[in-house]
Amino acid sequence: MRHELLPQHNAGVALEIAERRITEWKQQRNNLLDLSFLGLESIPDSVFTLHDLRRISFRNNKLTSIPSAISSLLSLEEIWLANNLLESLPSELLQLPSLNALFLHGNPRLELPEEILGPTVEVVANLRCTPKPPKEILDYYFATRGTRGTALRELKLIVVGWGKAGKTTLVRRLAGKSMDPLEPETHGILISPLSFECADGPISARVWDFGGQHVLHAMHEFFLTARTLYLLVLEQRSDRAESDAKYWLQLIRSYAPDAPVVVALNKSRGIEKPIDKDSLESQYGPIIAWIATECLPDSECKSAESTIDKLREALSTAAGPKFMPEARNLFPKRWTRIKDWLENLESEGLNFVSYEEFSAKCREAGELEPNKQLEIASLMHDLGIAMNYARDPRLRDTSVLRPDWLANGIYTILRANTLVPGKLLVPDGILTVDIIGSIYKIASMSSGKMIQLQDYPPEKWSFMLKLMSLFQLAFPLSEDGSQQICPALLGVEPPKDTEEPEGENTIKLRYEFDVVPAPLMPRLLVQMFPLIVEGKIWQRGAILRYLNSFVKVWTNPEDKYIFATVAGQTKDVKELLNLLQDTLAALFSEYRCLEVTEQRWFDNNWVPSETLKRFNVKFAEDDNLNSLAEGDK
Repeated sequence: MRHELLPQHNAGVALEIAERRITEWKQQRNNLLDLSFLGLESIPDSVFTLHDLRRISFRNNKLTSIPSAISSLLSLEEIWLANNLLESLPSELLQLPSLNALFLHGNPRLELPEEILGPTVEVVANLRCTPKPPKEILDYYFATRGTRGTALRELKLIVVGWGKAGKTTLVRRLAGKSMDPLEPETHGILISPLSFECADGPISARVWDFGGQHVLHAMHEFFLTARTLYLLVLEQRSDRAESDAKYWLQLIRSYAPDAPVVVALNKSRGIEKPIDKDSLESQYGPIIAWIATECLPDSECKSAESTIDKLREALSTAAGPKFMPEARNLFPKRWTRIKDWLENLESEGLNFVSYEEFSAKCREAGELEPNKQLEIASLMHDLGIAMNYARDPRLRDTSVLRPDWLANGIYTILRANTLVPGKLLVPDGILTVDIIGSIYKIASMSSGKMIQLQDYPPEKWSFMLKLMSLFQLAFPLSEDGSQQICPALLGVEPPKDTEEPEGENTIKLRYEFDVVPAPLMPRLLVQMFPLIVEGKIWQRGAILRYLNSFVKVWTNPEDKYIFATVAGQTKDVKELLNLLQDTLAALFSEYRCLEVTEQRWFDNNWVPSETLKRFNVKFAEDDNLNSLAEGDK
């Protein structure tokens, strides 16, 4: 049926067209009554007489309200109301027994977050996915109206960068504190409050200051989230500032594709060194600002304080409604009681609770529905109040955890071999419950007081060992998981007899990166651990065996390449190579903006594999992997 597109200021004509379409629907009983794009300011009364109507569209009109008479349409299954001017919704929508789709996108006055609205009608149609259940949308709406809800105006600010870049001192200066020249290096995570004066009022932030040690980055993926503001701190005096920016921005974008980022070019004395910002912004945006900062007092560096003011202003802009509207989302009042309880776990002597305990607390606060409880857990995770991984199949059965307890407990294990100068607490990289207990005891007595031993009593050691496996930071060596190997605790140097395999059938590959993501090699070793030859594993690589073939896979100290050399019997080499390539491809796909080029050793040069394919160079791998045959031209 052809529809007229009328000027949207002509309300009278719009009603005429609407009545004509209603009449046509009565005659033809089409699947959908389409009253879109008419400029309607109200819904015609005749609509409410269509008791057999199942689907109706009011998209792109000027509707400000829905009459309570909507309750008369008991057969209604779908209502499309996107892109109107709706200011309120009637409770009668909850009385429609057959309603299974309610599209309210593009009605900003309703103040409904995107995650509450779910997929748009276009996404549902194109991807054939399920729309958000109307009851969930409406329950949230009515739970946040009037005195029943308010905006939290809170967010999580994650500070990342290499160690010695000055992250902790910068956070102190942002909070109005002076520089502490004796500030110890952050070994795990520090969480502190900070507030920003945004254009629409104050916003509270939980600042997460991560330790910058390379070995800790394998853990970052479980803390980098969307709904977060990121502060990347680069040491501008370093010649690696640009490559460091690529490394960290790539890591951020892998887990928070659209989160706002502010970059501090620190230790600059207020003078900005040239950096290719345009290229970085085009690849890794949105980057809100680049600020040259200096933490020294003004007496040592003129105008140092003004650089901190500029950074604070940039962060306030990034936390504003344009870049972080989710901080303004309405929050049901009954959820506030759950939030307050989670924020006070430490004062109750609790570091984590089971998900069952969390659900019980939600029910006690009046939130009975499991889907809503999951939504609360997810929001608390994003805000950095309590960590929960119920949406991650690897971690579905874990608890609701205090973030600093979780991060510092695992970070302490990952740094075990640096706790005692000249001594490796875990020389073979193998963890057990007792070894974790020893690590915690020594860490609690170390000069830096990394943890308090009472926070990690013996009954929690086995739980932490389980988390190491679930986070893919370790791999079980026994069926019961009582022994696990942790790649981050292995030696940096390869063991003896780990040369590249040689033979008649040898293939050499190289993967080139701008920077290799730090978690990549540890995760590869964990995923391929069943094939690793006993004793032939180190922090940067391993020797793998599949039947009668071997591969040495390793990364170079500069973190620019991953190498793989495969040799053995023809069929086994091909299968081992395919297994390695498939595993690497799956890992690469998890890193957004990761630029990687596979190369092959050919004619005494490294040549991109795609180039060899383009020129139709064919490797006769089924016969002899060293022989080359030129394909048909």
